[in-house]
Amino acid sequence: MGMAASQARLLALTARIHDVEYQAQSIQNAKVQLSTQEDQVYQEYQDALDATTLTFTAMDPKSGEKSTITANFNNLFSINRAYPKNGRDYALFNSRGKIVVDEELFNGYESFIEEGYPESAYAFALFMMGDQQAFDVEDLIAFETSVVENNYIVDSNGDVIGSEDETLEELYNNVVNVLCEYGEADPDTVDIYDTNDICYDNEAMSKYRTAMNQYLNYLYKNYAEQVYNFMNQQSGVDAPEFDRETFDYYVKMFKVIQQCGGCISIEDYNGSFNGDAKNDSEWLTNMVESGQMTIRYIVVDSRTGDITINGTNPGADENIKYTTTTEIDKVALAKAEAKYEHDLKLINKKDKEFDLSLSRLETERQALTTEYDSVKKVIQDNIDRTFGIFS
Repeated sequence: MGMAASQARLLALTARIHDVEYQAQSIQNAKVQLSTQEDQVYQEYQDALDATTLTFTAMDPKSGEKSTITANFNNLFSINRAYPKNGRDYALFNSRGKIVVDEELFNGYESFIEEGYPESAYAFALFMMGDQQAFDVEDLIAFETSVVENNYIVDSNGDVIGSEDETLEELYNNVVNVLCEYGEADPDTVDIYDTNDICYDNEAMSKYRTAMNQYLNYLYKNYAEQVYNFMNQQSGVDAPEFDRETFDYYVKMFKVIQQCGGCISIEDYNGSFNGDAKNDSEWLTNMVESGQMTIRYIVVDSRTGDITINGTNPGADENIKYTTTTEIDKVALAKAEAKYEHDLKLINKKDKEFDLSLSRLETERQALTTEYDSVKKVIQDNIDRTFGIFS
């Protein structure tokens, strides 16, 4: 091999050795990154195992059996909610203090208000339970004002029966007395809904509202089914049988909506996560944890029907808590394990590929180094021989 050719070959070998060493270093760096990825994958797995879901303890009202249920809107706040063990009546509120309700209730409330019906929780309950198109508030008012004066009670068959309810009569007269004491109403012809004479007197209006609330609460607590049947009879509607629980639910919800200044539909929150907020426990958990939603419970005064909205939160509430997701959802555990194993396999596969590449590069580097040393020796021998001639 000539001197020039040897020098050229030596340069080429040097460049290739440097290139191989650079590639090996890059792969070593990638292996370090793989190690970091492995730590991240493990952390994600741990986070999945440690993730919590909002749950509550429910009780079957018939059997008394208790069970831990994932908390989503439908399970905890809707008309079809499960029964919490502690008997509390929970509600969901947004950051502005408005109660979150299902779409049907939201639309019904908006329609009721737009129609200009009197802001009566009991009228609203009948409106929601019956044929909304056939709802006639004049029939309702006629019934309420005649119930005492004419013993106007209707049984489940729609037949008029005498009430002879002294408590109801007393509560009715309390309303009449307020209107007559503070206004110009005639006890014999008074309209218990006409407050024109007292509407500018705060004391009178306060006493009127208290008396009226007690009267209506007693009336509907004891005769809601009769009122329901009477309304349907007057409108000629073939309505479903009266359901007390549904009636009480709508009464309560109307009062809560009025007290907190409005409501918002759960459907407005669709699009997050799986797009179905009312059934999405992850969405509810995140909203409560982040403070964008709060859980409160409603207490109804059995005598007056007045409501109180009390604050609560998971952890402070004996019935609502954060539960490790995998404890209640074996599917979540299986998914977490499968993802961890899959990601780990990919990392191990990549690591083996890197090891093979490093092995090939090391073999090539050794061959290049051997050739490099050989060429270098040839060059040195040529130099020594050349200078030996002139020595």
